[in-house]
Amino acid sequence: MAALLSRPCFISLHMPYRKGWAQDLANTFCFQPVAMRETPRVRQLALRRGSAIFLVNERLVPGPAGASSRDFLYDVDPRPTLGTASNVCFEVDDVPGLCKQLQSRGCSLPVPPTEVRDDGGSVTYGVASSVVGNISHTLLDRSRYRGPFLPGFQPIQRAPSATGDGIKITHFDHITYLPILSGPTLRQ
Repeated sequence: MAALLSRPCFISLHMPYRKGWAQDLANTFCFQPVAMRETPRVRQLALRRGSAIFLVNERLVPGPAGASSRDFLYDVDPRPTLGTASNVCFEVDDVPGLCKQLQSRGCSLPVPPTEVRDDGGSVTYGVASSVVGNISHTLLDRSRYRGPFLPGFQPIQRAPSATGDGIKITHFDHITYLPILSGPTLRQ
């Protein structure tokens, strides 16, 4: 039985230490900050325009010890951090069932099905490794969640700024992968 992928929920970007891409997305492309999560080592910032959401993962501490996968909710820490899209999150109906199907076909799950909750309800998510070496996929069931973004994130209360650029962004319509490996190494 094939699992139903409802739609892309967000695309994660992992930024090396002190790269200001969140500000660039907000200023240049008029994405609005909607929610944030911060630990001593990382900041996760959700930016939205229409139904398109970027989750920008910024390191607050330099070097390889600056973050680990445990620091990121709804994602894993890609090594090396390339400053690019590294995770595509899909909403699904049955995270545990889909993860079980993927594992039975040899897929690696760096994050097994996990439940996270707050006052807005709960979500279940898992993270699957992709055949493209620098990409992972978060599988997310948020059907029991009514909060502004996801559990663990605090809403950002700001007056919406004008999107006077005349460009209407409603959703992500495609995703292009650029693997860091090529040739025989990728085929293995």
